Amino acid sequence: MKTKLSKTLLVFFICFSSLHLLAQQQITITGIVVDKTDKIPIAGANIIVKGTSRGTTSDFDGNYSLKVSTGDILVISYIGYTKMEKPVGTTTVINIELEQSLDALDEVVVIGYGTQKKRDVTGSVATISLEKLQEQPNSNFGQALQGAIPGAIVTLNSAGAEQGDINLLVRGRNSINAGNRPLVVLDGIIYSGNISDINVNDIKNMSVLKDASATAIYGSRGSNGVILIQSKKGKKGKPKISFNAFTAVNTLDNLPALHDGPGFAALKENREAGQLTDTEINSLLAGRETDWVELGTRTGYTQEYNLSISGATDNTNYFVSGGYHKAEGIMLNDDFERASLRANIELNISENLKFGASVLLTRLNRSGLGVNLSSTSGGILFANPLGNAFNDDGSLTINPWPEDQFFVNPLSNTLVTDEDISYKIFTSNFVEYKIPFIEGLSYRLNVGGEYRTRNRNRYYPRTTRRGLDANGEAEVITRIDDNLLIEHILNFNRTFGDHDIGFTGLYSVQRENINQSQFSATGFPSDDLTFRQFESSQSGILADDNDNFSIEENRISQMGRLNYSYKGKYLATLTVRRDGYSGFGINNKFGVFPSAALAWKISDESFFNTDGILNNLKLRLTYGEVGNEAVGAFTSLARLDVLNIVDDSDALLAGFVLDEISAPSVSWETTATTNIGLDIGLLKNKIQLNLDWYKGTTRDLLFNTLIPGINGDTNVFQNVGKTSNQGFEIGLNANIINTEDFSWNVSGSFAYNKNEVVELFGGLQQIQGGSSVLIVGQPILVNFDEKFDGIWQIGDDFANSAQKDALPGDVRLLNVVDRDINGDGIIDASDFSITPEDRVVQGQRDPTTTYGISTNLSYKNISLSISGNGLGGLTRQNNVKDVNPFDPVRRNIFVQDYWTPDNPINTFHRNAQGADNGIRFYENSSFFRVRDITLAYNIDKVLGESNSAKVYLTGRNLFTFTNFGGIDPELGVINGSISSSDAATRIPNQKQIVFGLNLNF
Repeated sequence: MKTKLSKTLLVFFICFSSLHLLAQQQITITGIVVDKTDKIPIAGANIIVKGTSRGTTSDFDGNYSLKVSTGDILVISYIGYTKMEKPVGTTTVINIELEQSLDALDEVVVIGYGTQKKRDVTGSVATISLEKLQEQPNSNFGQALQGAIPGAIVTLNSAGAEQGDINLLVRGRNSINAGNRPLVVLDGIIYSGNISDINVNDIKNMSVLKDASATAIYGSRGSNGVILIQSKKGKKGKPKISFNAFTAVNTLDNLPALHDGPGFAALKENREAGQLTDTEINSLLAGRETDWVELGTRTGYTQEYNLSISGATDNTNYFVSGGYHKAEGIMLNDDFERASLRANIELNISENLKFGASVLLTRLNRSGLGVNLSSTSGGILFANPLGNAFNDDGSLTINPWPEDQFFVNPLSNTLVTDEDISYKIFTSNFVEYKIPFIEGLSYRLNVGGEYRTRNRNRYYPRTTRRGLDANGEAEVITRIDDNLLIEHILNFNRTFGDHDIGFTGLYSVQRENINQSQFSATGFPSDDLTFRQFESSQSGILADDNDNFSIEENRISQMGRLNYSYKGKYLATLTVRRDGYSGFGINNKFGVFPSAALAWKISDESFFNTDGILNNLKLRLTYGEVGNEAVGAFTSLARLDVLNIVDDSDALLAGFVLDEISAPSVSWETTATTNIGLDIGLLKNKIQLNLDWYKGTTRDLLFNTLIPGINGDTNVFQNVGKTSNQGFEIGLNANIINTEDFSWNVSGSFAYNKNEVVELFGGLQQIQGGSSVLIVGQPILVNFDEKFDGIWQIGDDFANSAQKDALPGDVRLLNVVDRDINGDGIIDASDFSITPEDRVVQGQRDPTTTYGISTNLSYKNISLSISGNGLGGLTRQNNVKDVNPFDPVRRNIFVQDYWTPDNPINTFHRNAQGADNGIRFYENSSFFRVRDITLAYNIDKVLGESNSAKVYLTGRNLFTFTNFGGIDPELGVINGSISSSDAATRIPNQKQIVFGLNLNF
């Protein structure tokens, strides 16, 4: 019985095994592993049968082959990508698309002279990834920073064709006399050029170092924050070719109404009857008027093309690109052209030796003198609409209004021959050697530099006022900038059990030279040869002393940085840097700037439950000091000026007099900053939140202070005064939904900054110069002026006021009091005068709050991204309300609703000379601007298996929300100019429609 049962069981087992073997047939599968986004083959990806050690890796082209069973499950993984599992089934071809990891904590962050994973960073560092850079078609990297980085203020100063006049500020304003712009480092080398020189399509990522610990690595150069830019490299796999192109249409936005011809005539006659001249009367009778804005502006066009090829092997990494950008601004004759060529290469010469070179060649063409928007002698905004732009033969008039020779034709710049060409070479090169007999030790030599030459040749023909007065005028300006940097870097990275140690040592030298020469000549026989006829000028060649100069600056630095980690959760960074600058006095050439940072990964502790809503928690604490140079190359030196004299025999004797006395002790401004930060990860790190609070104090501010004239001069630079900055920042990045067909992510930033003057030299509480003022307890940049307090109305008590001779409809000034100005012992109408005491602070010119938000939604191949940013807490002059038309009325102004007896408004004065009392109108210029809206369609495999294409349509600056009544609330925000004419000369922001195409194959 037992035997029979055993036989039965054996037969059953054999049958079951046979069925199982049939179900688990051995097959050979093949396929290719590619990046899901870029469709680039991934070499070295691991393909393992789950639960076994059987597997293979993809080859150079991403291909693989593996024997498996039909019931197996493949596990595919590669560094930087999300691991995925895929059942085998019965198919023999399995192509795999790996998605880049969304865990932001594994993101590699550039921190200066090295990199770290984001989870290991101790300082305050914010990043912008390649994906973020590629969302919108930006003309320069400053546009990509707008609203994206907490604490970084990026505003457009003037929206010309170049789009390069951008203000950058990180965590407020520290210095009064020194620059406050952050340091830009491109591929490890300090970059001093214009931001419009860099092709955004060549950028891989950007990091912004904000606190003193993060910036201390760059010492005095990083006192205002540091922007680190890395250009692209190749990826392993077959060569990747990318082509990107876009074209844009630009139109003028939000220009308030100016008076037309009849309206201008009415303005003049209402102010004072009988003002109209013959030219104006004849234009009115003929029904002729000139729309100067229409004549001086146009629809602008921008086009850009970029082609690149990149790739990598085991020993070589390369990226080569060429780009062309051409823009026609909305102002007539405002053009900009950039052609660039980049080549990046890295070679693994041996196991221990590595070489890299990055070269950027750029040609910039700024030729063409744009028409005047606004100027004292006439611009298209303020030119007389009853004047004549053209002569009878169609040529431009020199004086459109013959009765007033002061004003020239604002279109006359289009007649000027203007060649403005720049050539630039920027190079970053390194050699890195791993010391073979000391594990973890390496030496790196960085050699980089910039060489830039700019030649500007200009000729004013006789068809312009300037050329007519001089019988033709030519000028030539040549400038050469030369910058060389050499760095010796020693790196040591080693793990000893639970201890990770990293050390970076630096010795660097830098030399900067700037040489500029400017020459002019007048009186030419004809205009035919323009500026190419200096030898025939009647005046001879004249040198402009103020614009001919030669500057040399030298710097020497040593730096040491120690990174320490215990069990990966207790982190410390200690940095000290010693900087020497040739511009300082002989007693204080060098400054030493230390910093320290501690971080605790609380979420790595055993008591922390990472399975809940809160998955990651890191606390950061930093303190550090950084310097600011704040003086020019020769400020500390005594300088002489020529003062020749004539003796008794009328002979001329050469002589010199002291022009500036030496300042041998002048030295660094120093900013000490404390930062407390918290990094939070929620919902399996799908939501990343970064919180920072900081407080910084800048001491030893450099002032050009007054001294007794007995010293030989009345001014000298000294280290006196103190300012402070404090605030908090919030950064958010959330991958809310991420499925195969649909994804949605949101990022946002918010920052608050309070800037204050803490101390002035000599114990002073206030220093005033015109409309500029420094007041203890107030921000560095404030509006300090007489304040509008409404309009005097019929029946008001004028006699008992300080403005005794005011009339109904005049501006009433706040806080103006009776004073015996002329000292005759009687206070009457003749004593009325605006004094410095009548001025009050009317808001600050730097924003207190900055914020931005962007979102990206993607469904299958369609994506929609929207981004916007805003500034708050700032006050600017409303230049539209500057209606002083040079009495009697000589220039056009923006249309206003004036006070009249029948329209007794309390917001604007009557149309009469002196009624405004010289007032400037200040308004809250906070705003939020929808910066970009982009709709894109991605076409996979359009050119083959691993190729893709994207077409997109972008609307830029479509909506602005503000209560500011001026032309544009953004222009000149950081510079804070209060001059209405200056504000009006800046080209306002433009609406832009962009159509683009990206190809990868």
